[in-house]
Parts: sequence; structure tokens; C-alpha cells
Amino acid sequence: MIALQRHVGHMASDATELRQVFSWVAVGPSISNFLGPFLAGLLIDASGFRAAYLLLALLPSLAWWWVRRVPDHPAPDTGEAPRRQSSWDLLRDRPFRHLMLMNWLLASCWDVHTFLVPVLGHERGLSATVIGTILGAFALAATAIRVVMPWLASRLHEGTVIGIAMVSTAGLFALYPLVHTAWLMGLLSVLLGLALGSVQPMVMSTLHQITPKHRHGEALGLRSMAINGSSVVMPLLFGSAGVLVGVSGVFWTVGFAVGAGSRLAWRMRRSAPPPQRLD
Repeated sequence: MIALQRHVGHMASDATELRQVFSWVAVGPSISNFLGPFLAGLLIDASGFRAAYLLLALLPSLAWWWVRRVPDHPAPDTGEAPRRQSSWDLLRDRPFRHLMLMNWLLASCWDVHTFLVPVLGHERGLSATVIGTILGAFALAATAIRVVMPWLASRLHEGTVIGIAMVSTAGLFALYPLVHTAWLMGLLSVLLGLALGSVQPMVMSTLHQITPKHRHGEALGLRSMAINGSSVVMPLLFGSAGVLVGVSGVFWTVGFAVGAGSRLAWRMRRSAPPPQRLD
């Protein structure tokens, strides 16, 4: 994943192309989150687990076949031998540190929705099928916004999109515990999918603009480590907090945190440099 993101980032020549290519790349995981389990479930019911595993084994084989024809990019010429640095040094840069904080807050919102909506739906007496449909609507909405974003890239700014997404998520999290019907939860799920689905391309575009080109791989690795670590730790924290303050309290607390963090996005918007070519 890190190699793919680094390669795609080097293909872009300016900020608009960064937003476009990372919007296209973000479509892939959104589609796979829906299509993979759906096809596997059909094959398991029709032919058993072996057929499902065989299909899934073919997918990385196809990826290997296609990637053989992709030309590699030469290492960037920095003009001098770079001084040996630790990847943690990147966190000393304030814009990078703020970007990682915003990304972590929004990734936590994604985890909250995935982890607690089934709990909330169970409290509301919804069936497993209805709860699954609500989560599926979220995934489809995230995919839809990412498909549209490449055509809107020239009219978007990373700080604006991230700021709107954070404020919208805070508002939707405030409403979630107050609704009791399936269709209202589904509507909130769709709106949340649109908000959170727009974030990843903007974060990736910003990361490539504020990080030295020869350190893109390190920056992507730190981002991946933070998000995956959060996906392990945060559900445990949410579960424990839910026992103490209830599911509603978790929604409101996380919503308040992401809303308060939106000021970092607006600050990034005001301090953004003029557009420039990356090559």
C-alpha cells in the first residue's frame, strides 16, 4: 500500500493532479470493501469456502500481472547526499504534525461508526440485515464521493474539504444517538460516508505537498502506522468508554473532538502556499 501511494504521488505534476490521482486510488478500497465480501458470500453459499478462497487468491495474482508493466520512477535527485535522519523527525514539522492529528481524528470517526452503529442499532431493535444495510450505505456513499472528486479537483482545496468534513462529522455524530428509525440512521450514514470519504484524497495530496519528495515513503509509513494502530486501540477504548458513559456519550465526545480539531484545517487553508508544480 505504501509503495503504491508513493508511486502514485510521484506521477502527479501539481496539486490538482495530486487530488485527482489520490481520489482515483481511494475508490479502490471503497469498492473492494463492498465487492469482496459480497462475492465471497455468494461463492460460499453456492460452492463453499474453497471456491471463495480460490477467487480471492486470483486477485493478487492479477495485481502482480498488471504491476509488471508499470514503469518505476527513479529516485529523486536532491542535489546532495541526504543527511541520515529518523522518520520521527518529520513530526517536528508543525504542518505535518497537524495533518497527522486531523487524519487520526477522522480515522477514529470511521472506527466509531463501524464499531458502534451495530451496537446502537441493536439498542434500537433493528435487525442484522437493516444494520448491515446502514453500514453498506456508508461505504457506497464514500465510494460515490471519491468517484466524483477527480472532476472537481481543480475547484477544491485540501484545507476547505477537510474542514467541512470535520465540522459535518461533528454535527452528524451529535445527531446519531438522537434518531431511532432505520431510515434516519441510513440517511445519517450516507451523509457521514460523503464527509469521511472525501478526506483521504485531500490528506494524501497535502502530505505530498508538505513533505520533501525523497521522504514521501517515510511520511506514508508514519501515517499508515498511526491509522492502523488507531484501528486496534480505539475500538477497545470505545467499548470501555461505552460501558461507562453509554454509546451516546462516545458519539458526542468523539464528535466534539473532531469539531474542535477543525480549526487546524481552516488554519491550513489560510496558510496554504500558492499552487506550484511538483516536478
